[in-house]
Amino acid sequence: MTLEWSGFTNKELLCSMPDSLQCVLKKVLRQHYEELYEPKTEQTASLSHAINEILQLFQDSNQKLTHLRYVWMGLILALVVEPTIKYYQPSSSIPTKTVELTSFWLIETSANMLESKKVSTFNSKSEIESLILDIKNNQNFSDSRLTSLQIWQEALDVYSNAIKTLDFNESLEALLEILDSCLEGYAIFPGSYGRRELFDWWLLEVVPASWYLLPPISIYTVNNIAEEMLALSQINILEHLSSAIWSNAENCEPVRVLFNSLPGGIYNNLIIRSASHARVGWDEAFTKMAKQNDDILVDDVRTTNWDNVEWEW
Repeated sequence: MTLEWSGFTNKELLCSMPDSLQCVLKKVLRQHYEELYEPKTEQTASLSHAINEILQLFQDSNQKLTHLRYVWMGLILALVVEPTIKYYQPSSSIPTKTVELTSFWLIETSANMLESKKVSTFNSKSEIESLILDIKNNQNFSDSRLTSLQIWQEALDVYSNAIKTLDFNESLEALLEILDSCLEGYAIFPGSYGRRELFDWWLLEVVPASWYLLPPISIYTVNNIAEEMLALSQINILEHLSSAIWSNAENCEPVRVLFNSLPGGIYNNLIIRSASHARVGWDEAFTKMAKQNDDILVDDVRTTNWDNVEWEW
């Protein structure tokens, strides 16, 4: 049984999720939240409780798969916060370094999923410490455009917590902190306007994308042309990273089950498989084909003036 998601752009992916998760998403979507500056109604609920309920359902019997989902969601939200950092500090390397470090972890962890007892060789302690120190040193950044230090501090908190998600024991709490900074805080934008829209984007795009380790349909922006251009680049990063994760872990049983639950076409449209072993032995095959005259055209081909003069390679 699947629940009806008619009217939603992402309905195919939503319909493919477990019924228990779909039920919670439906309930959370119907509710109203004071934290999002919505008026009180009979369906007013606690935002933190709703988020907790969803993330608890992300847990899988395979701990690595659970961890991958938490880290993936943290990465998506960190990308959304990047324009805030770049607006005040265009030369800041914090977003890029965080994405690179997280991407390396995701690729290695997905590659090790088949061996549950294998100890990860991920050893970037010095890079993590250096990045966290860099974030701390930027906490008291001052700029005339910065009307509230909370904006800057919460944006940086998203990145420090994105790094913390790499530790499984801290991942859930760190992700909750990221969501608090984004949905209730000022990491993405200050003020009350647009809070519900941002929450619905997280609920209907980021949650299913994170469940399947896929890029969301869109990266949330505040209708700024520069941000929209950046969002296209970020989607591209997530598509390639998602491809690497799926290719690494496709033979792992939990991931195979996850793959089989995907709606037709989505995996093939988004995943770009590695071609590192393509065309192996082609030179030998072409040589053999030429010796047997198999490369001679069967039909006579007559060229035209357009072929000889106008066509350009």
